[in-house]
Amino acid sequence: MEPPSSRTRLVVAESNLRGFRGLTVDAFGCLLRGGPGQLPNAMRKIVGAREETRNVQSPEDLWRDTFRRYIRANPFLSFREVHRKTIQDFFKALGISEDVDGSIDAAFDEYRSSSAYPEVSAVLRDVEQEVPVAVVSNMDTTALLGALQRNGLTFTFIITSDEEQRYKPDPSLFQRAVRYLGLPAANVLHVGSSYAEDIVGASLTGMPALLMQRPGAPEEPRGEAQGTVHDLQQVHDFIRNSWKES
Repeated sequence: MEPPSSRTRLVVAESNLRGFRGLTVDAFGCLLRGGPGQLPNAMRKIVGAREETRNVQSPEDLWRDTFRRYIRANPFLSFREVHRKTIQDFFKALGISEDVDGSIDAAFDEYRSSSAYPEVSAVLRDVEQEVPVAVVSNMDTTALLGALQRNGLTFTFIITSDEEQRYKPDPSLFQRAVRYLGLPAANVLHVGSSYAEDIVGASLTGMPALLMQRPGAPEEPRGEAQGTVHDLQQVHDFIRNSWKES
């Protein structure tokens, strides 16, 4: 997705900035429920229908570990190809014979139909009146846009792995977001639900970060994150407090 012309972006002198003046946020786990970090429901149903399937790992851990292995592959694999290889390995490990292409389509349909967390729409309206916001996501662009549109969420800046041909934590996605916002990296706060993808990637770019730990989500290490939040309102409060402390 091409950025707007430079005439539409405000570049502020670094010496005049205090606190966080821009926000980047991961889509799934922060704004939207579900996402590729969780075992898709379609896959869960297939496993659940076969009580005889047994593995040292739980299906959830097997999915997560296999998916992460392929998004780190070199050369780059498209989001759909990552799913193809992940699902093939997942079925093989569990001794399941199923339609791989149909399972990919079912997973993508699930991403497109994801629901936003309850507070997201109202809080985003307030946040965007104060700071510019960009979405940075390891996701297929069309699927992400479908999910955002379904929930009435629109953003001027959306950076996806499929467009960048890189996956987080590669700094290039974060660097692009910083360029779009026209702000120093130190004044742009990133919020994400994955330590390995979001906190590490933001840190490599010189961006401060918060770990989003939604209730019921798998525990993630905090690492270099400046804190842990549980909803988007806490993110807004954190941004506002940074202005007072600077």
